[in-house]
Amino acid sequence: MSHAAVDRIVLQAAEHFAAGRPDEADALCAEVLKTEPDHVPALHLAAVAAFVTDRAADGAVLLNRVFNIDPDHAPALVTLGDALAVKGQHEGAVAAFQRALCRRPNDAGLHNKLGVALGELARFDEAEAAYRRALGLDAQLTRACFNLAVVLAEQGRLAEAEDAYRAVIARELTYRGAWLNLGNVLADQNRLSEAVVAYRCALDADPDDPGLLCNLGAALYRKGLLEDAIVQYRRAIALVPDNLAALRLLGLILHEAGRLDEAAEIYRRTFALDPADHVIATNLGACLSELGALDDAIAACEHALLLRPDHAPAWTNLGIVFEKQERVEHAVAAHRCAVAADPAYAKGHANLAVALRNAGEIDEALVVSHRAVALDPEQPLAQYNHAHFLLMNGDFANGFEAYRWRRRCKTLSDGDPTFSEPEWRGEVLEGRTLLLFAEYGLGDALHFVRYLPMVAARGGTIILQVQPALASLLRRLPDVTVIARGEPLPPFDLQLPLMSLPRIFDTTLDSIPADVPYLHPDPAKLSRWRAVLADVTALKVGVVWAGNARHKGDRQRSLSAAAMLPHLLMPGVQLYSLQKEPRPEDAPVLAALGDEIIDLGPALGDFSDTAAAVAALDLVLAVDTSVAHLAGALGRPVWMLTPYALDWRWLRDREDSPWYPTMRLFRQRRPHEWDDPLLRLSAALAVLAAKAAG
Repeated sequence: MSHAAVDRIVLQAAEHFAAGRPDEADALCAEVLKTEPDHVPALHLAAVAAFVTDRAADGAVLLNRVFNIDPDHAPALVTLGDALAVKGQHEGAVAAFQRALCRRPNDAGLHNKLGVALGELARFDEAEAAYRRALGLDAQLTRACFNLAVVLAEQGRLAEAEDAYRAVIARELTYRGAWLNLGNVLADQNRLSEAVVAYRCALDADPDDPGLLCNLGAALYRKGLLEDAIVQYRRAIALVPDNLAALRLLGLILHEAGRLDEAAEIYRRTFALDPADHVIATNLGACLSELGALDDAIAACEHALLLRPDHAPAWTNLGIVFEKQERVEHAVAAHRCAVAADPAYAKGHANLAVALRNAGEIDEALVVSHRAVALDPEQPLAQYNHAHFLLMNGDFANGFEAYRWRRRCKTLSDGDPTFSEPEWRGEVLEGRTLLLFAEYGLGDALHFVRYLPMVAARGGTIILQVQPALASLLRRLPDVTVIARGEPLPPFDLQLPLMSLPRIFDTTLDSIPADVPYLHPDPAKLSRWRAVLADVTALKVGVVWAGNARHKGDRQRSLSAAAMLPHLLMPGVQLYSLQKEPRPEDAPVLAALGDEIIDLGPALGDFSDTAAAVAALDLVLAVDTSVAHLAGALGRPVWMLTPYALDWRWLRDREDSPWYPTMRLFRQRRPHEWDDPLLRLSAALAVLAAKAAG
């Protein structure tokens, strides 16, 4: 066969290979090699065809024949490098590409291949140099520009990586990988809105890529757009139903979004796919606990602990369930197991502190709470609870500082007002307008409006935004414009929550502004109540036995009518119910008591009415609720039944309150034990009634 004929056959073989017909190319090369066994181009093309058709061993033999003839044959070295790279032998691939570059130093594509192999070995600075050399030889080599961006990102040089990805996109607008990686780089810089745009551009090129959908979902989640994130994760799961990573994240986001039934379903589905996943079992336990399915929650947590006995979050979730079941000792034991399993688990220490407080172990609770915030100073709920421990122990300076964290607790601040104006720091107002606003319960607002005269002394104009039920009463305050929440606010320059005023004024136990009364009833309403009660000669005693049922500590502070009222029935005492919304189980008790207790509730429209009624009575008996604050603010005698350690403001082991000089506390001596304080209160009431009658 002539050289010309051989060359024609090899050319035909190359054309077949280029057209995607490697078998035809291989057959033609074999024909050439029968007559010319050392024909290097045919040997090389046959080797390439062998590798492409998964005959790696044959390809290796053919390449060796090439190297026996020409040890530095550049095309064969490139093929060898490619083959070694496919096998994961990147050191060998680097050596092959470097040898090839000795023959072809100006081959941009070969420098790019070398960069890829070096990148696989995490030799990023060398890879970067190879890509820059490739681009120096061929500035339009898009793949090298993309690869350069990858190694820049790997080195943490995110701004440079971003520029490189944008350069790729400028050349090829629909380059999916460049948009995806640009999104990742932007997300790593916390530029989440831009990352979302990049991911959506990548999805325009490939709308059914589950990984892309998950990346977009993650960015939306980090932006706080939970519902949008849920949509993307559901799309990813619809494409790959057993995508465990997507299922895990979807469950967590549904849980955080408060879609608890859906979250529990996804957790169960995930756990069915991976029964060894103790984290998902733990999350399922937490979700079921929030749904109120406490027995199922315990089972899920115990299952997690069977899989991983030292998984601290499972112990913590189990302890929380026990607290809900009022199994105080079990709760403390579970939380102790959590911190034993992981001594650095801040949330475990924070929950143990709360459980110890509920068990009456206040001193240990404070020590454990200090540990929790030392381990994780940026955990808002732990700091908020720590503030309670500090304040309860009279450490107002540190306590009110830590109390600032309440504003960063999503579970506490949901529904509370938020404003963009600067926060007041206590400086002289100099003609500016300050908005003070109520946050939590009605009692909190009544408690802290005592600071308004101190604020007014700083000059300026004061606007006070409060709950509608308080607006009428508080409009009697001087030097302040009272706006009910929900009504339009006038313009203002600065703002501050009412409950931040003790910190602003550096309040200590010795400097509490406790001059009472600082609230006053409407004179006309008070006159009417006095007229109504004028003929009653017995001691006129108002009673409140329950607070807002939605309060998180309601089970600890509220009583039923049946539990409280029989203790108060005695000669010389006329009871008046100030209970605005008696609970259904109270109705039969009140009916049975008849005239022993007169229900004033229907006549109490808002707190202006309640204030007038309270001012006309001789004494108020109340659990820890807003009427107790009202009576104290009015300077009226008020006896309060106080849980052992629920609210910081009642401090510890005291029968009086530095906040309210006319208040007397009947405190539980042990958590959840009401018989003793009720007995003491009843005895004190009998003595007071006897004195009044004598």
